[in-house]
Amino acid sequence: MNKSVRENISHGIFAACAAFLVLAMLAIFVFVGANAYQTFTVHHISPFGFFFGTSWFPADGEVGAFIMIVGSITVTIFAVLMSTPLSVGLAVFVTEIAPAWAQRLMQPVFELFLGIPSIIYGLLALQILVPAIAYAYNYLAGAYLYNGFGIIAAALVLAIMIMPTITTISIDAIRALPTGLREASLALGATRWQTIRKVLLPASSSGIYTGIVLGLGRAIGETLAVSFVIGASPNSFPFHFTNIFPYIAFTPTSAITVQLLFDFAEATPGSLNYNAIWTLSFVLLVVSLLLVVISRWIGSRSAYSNPGRTSSRTRLASIVALVRRGLTRSVAS
Repeated sequence: MNKSVRENISHGIFAACAAFLVLAMLAIFVFVGANAYQTFTVHHISPFGFFFGTSWFPADGEVGAFIMIVGSITVTIFAVLMSTPLSVGLAVFVTEIAPAWAQRLMQPVFELFLGIPSIIYGLLALQILVPAIAYAYNYLAGAYLYNGFGIIAAALVLAIMIMPTITTISIDAIRALPTGLREASLALGATRWQTIRKVLLPASSSGIYTGIVLGLGRAIGETLAVSFVIGASPNSFPFHFTNIFPYIAFTPTSAITVQLLFDFAEATPGSLNYNAIWTLSFVLLVVSLLLVVISRWIGSRSAYSNPGRTSSRTRLASIVALVRRGLTRSVAS
């Protein structure tokens, strides 16, 4: 067997593996979608009533998923807003500030956080976060008004869970920057903080944004940890405003993944509840796909995403321009 035949066989095997992966993904979409659309065709639920309805009583023919959608989006956004500054700060510390021994110490710590099962996070949040949140809120309100379950506890536990993901990807993005970028900035008179704030962070922003998007994907798809602390109440909005201090009341609510966990075991195949759950699953699948597409698009916008196709002169020009722009902004501010 000559070399060209072996190469053709290898190419065929690799192509078959890639085709199998694509077909498996298409099969998942077709299977989930085939069960999801029956909510609107077989049970004649209007799309507007499903996505904007606020009553989830499948036994009575009401499957409004708006509160669960709001719960998932709210918890995810709060988690990312809390986790991103800490994650980026940790990434900067590990790559630019920490000594070598601290960098070696932080790496297994991040790996440990990534390896902890989500049910452990949920149990810890149930025993520690929920009572602490209830105590703090009721202390401010001056009365017992809140039991601690809801979006606050869920967002906090998700922020802790996605922090290693965002931090690790941010570290890789900052470390992947050319060494000349730092040297050029310092040679032009910038301090280390100016180099970090005006040069390194903007240059690695596409990688950091990719980590944030992937953190969003993990947060919106998390089930067990959130189910312990969110309250699993699909007919209650996560918060509402009041005229009593602190002027905002939090209540136990639910999210899409939590409702899938609690309802699927009891749903009868072919029933409205069964098909509505598959519709919620399809919504999550589409959201996950969109997040992957966004992360790939952000990664492609990086100035250093494919240095092999960029000449050294072009890279040097981009480095100098980036440094000058950063220093100009620093002087102007």
